[in-house]
Amino acid sequence: MIRAVVFDMGGTLLKYPRPGNGTWREFEERGIRGLYRYLVAQGHPIAAEEEAFVARMFERLAQGWEQATGGRINLRAIDWIAAGAADHDLELSDGALIEAVHHYARPLRDGVTAMPGAAEALAELRARGVRVGLISNTIWPGDLHREDLTALGLWQYIEYAVFSGDFGIWKPRPQVFLHVLERLGVNPADAVFVGDSPKEDIRGAQQVGMRAIWVRSPEFPLPPDIHPDAIVENPGEVVPLLEAAGELPRL
Repeated sequence: MIRAVVFDMGGTLLKYPRPGNGTWREFEERGIRGLYRYLVAQGHPIAAEEEAFVARMFERLAQGWEQATGGRINLRAIDWIAAGAADHDLELSDGALIEAVHHYARPLRDGVTAMPGAAEALAELRARGVRVGLISNTIWPGDLHREDLTALGLWQYIEYAVFSGDFGIWKPRPQVFLHVLERLGVNPADAVFVGDSPKEDIRGAQQVGMRAIWVRSPEFPLPPDIHPDAIVENPGEVVPLLEAAGELPRL
C-alpha cells in the first residue's frame, strides 16, 4: 500500500510556457534578458552587448546545473548572478542581488499554470490519508515557488517540500529523497515519486528503493537504460493508476 507520493515540480505539477522551439535555452533567455535590462536600468556599467551577456550567463547556468545535479556544488540564482556580475567588474549589494533575482525570475513565472489534474490528484491523495511531498531542482529561492504553488491552489496539499538551491542537495542524490521521506515518516518501499526527468527523478527515486512514475516529457526523452514503474501523461492520471493497482487506501 502506498503511504506517500512525492512529486517533482516543473513539468510535473507546474507547466511553464516555453517560447520558440521550447528549448531550455529559449526558456532561460527571457529571464537573462530581464536581468540584463534591470542591471542597465540601475546604472550598472556593462560593456558587453545584451546578446553576449545572455550567452555567457546561459553558459554559466548550464555548467552550474550539471555540477549541481552531479553533486559537486550547490547552485543558487543569487550566486550565479553575483558571479555573472563579477565577469563585468560589478559588485552588487545584497539588496541589489535579491532584486536582480526577482527580475530574472519574473518573465519565467509569467503564464505558469498547473498541469492537468494536478490539484485534483493532490487533493485526492490527501483525502485518502496519503502523505504528499515535493522535491524540485531549482536555483530560485523557494519563496517564489511557494507563491506560484499557492496562487494555483496546490501548496495547501503539500506537506513537505524541498527546493534544491535552498536545501543544498539536488536530485538525483539519494540524500534529498531520503530526507523528504524521513520528514513524511514513510519508508522508501511505501512511497512513489512522480517526475518528468528520467535521470534525476526516475533513476534518483528508484536508487533509494522508491517506485517511480514518469510523466512523459518531450524535453526529457526516456533512455533505454531507465525503466519507470509506470508512465503517465500528466499528474491527473496518477491516482487512477495507483487505485487500479490496489495501492491506495479506500476513502
